[in-house]
Amino acid sequence: MQTEIPVLSFISAVLVLFPLPWYFRARNIAAMSIGIWLFVVNIINAIDTLQWAGAYQIPSLLWCDITSALMTAVNVSIPAACLCICIHLERMASFCQTSTSVTKRRRILLECLMCFGVPLVYAALHLIVQPRRFDVYENFGCRWATYPTTVALFVVWMPPLALSLLTLIFCGITWRHFLLHGVQFSRTRASSSLTSGAYIRLVSMAISEVMCTILATVVAMIFNLSSGLAPWADLTRDLTEVLSLSSAATPKSITAMLITEWAIVIAQSFFFVGLFVLGGEGRSRLHEALQVMRRVFSFCERRSTCIAELKGKSTTEWYVSS
Repeated sequence: MQTEIPVLSFISAVLVLFPLPWYFRARNIAAMSIGIWLFVVNIINAIDTLQWAGAYQIPSLLWCDITSALMTAVNVSIPAACLCICIHLERMASFCQTSTSVTKRRRILLECLMCFGVPLVYAALHLIVQPRRFDVYENFGCRWATYPTTVALFVVWMPPLALSLLTLIFCGITWRHFLLHGVQFSRTRASSSLTSGAYIRLVSMAISEVMCTILATVVAMIFNLSSGLAPWADLTRDLTEVLSLSSAATPKSITAMLITEWAIVIAQSFFFVGLFVLGGEGRSRLHEALQVMRRVFSFCERRSTCIAELKGKSTTEWYVSS
């Protein structure tokens, strides 16, 4: 897995950037935040697997503090963003939302708070059930530790599940409105960037993303609570302590959980990009991006070839030929 994790993570990090310009023009902050969070997590996974390949020392405490917080915040950031998408789509399909500058500003402010403010608050609340500063796993990097108590159920694992459940409920309501007013919606939005096809893809993306979130949360609960709930009175907190584990000392259950979490992030990234590419706009943008990357790679290849040829010449030959 040491080769697959960084390679697929870097590829996923690049791919999730393709839809962001289109969502930016559409002022879809929630969809943009999904791409941003997936980019951040994929980059962290790629760097961590390279930095801690065959090692479990701590080269930077600050890096582990930041990345552990971000990896924790993503648990609620994606379902919160999907909930914002479904609420917006439901209001549009039911024709309850008026398109004014005030309502647009309110929606953007609400989505910014939900997609970025709520995850940061969630990461801060994790300190309540955090017994030590963080854990370091060989080949995987840093993660925040969670004390398996009843409080952790409500602070750590229930918020992602609650947001995911609300998203699924709004997805059902949204889909019902679309089926009832689909023809009227298509005529009204014919000249808009949000066509019927884009509407269906956004709903599908929200469903697929929250299903992955539910799976990741359930997997984390199973592995963390496999030995049962610990009494709250036994919690000893030392936020200066760091637990470093080699691959041999890491329980197989924890290794399986880390691999599962990484695979779910990759799946979320491909859902995010794949559903965007299904649209004509997405295919054209992806084709343009691939053409740019091809030109960049060909330029780098020609430049490296020229440098190699120049290095093969002597100084006299270089002056004569030039």
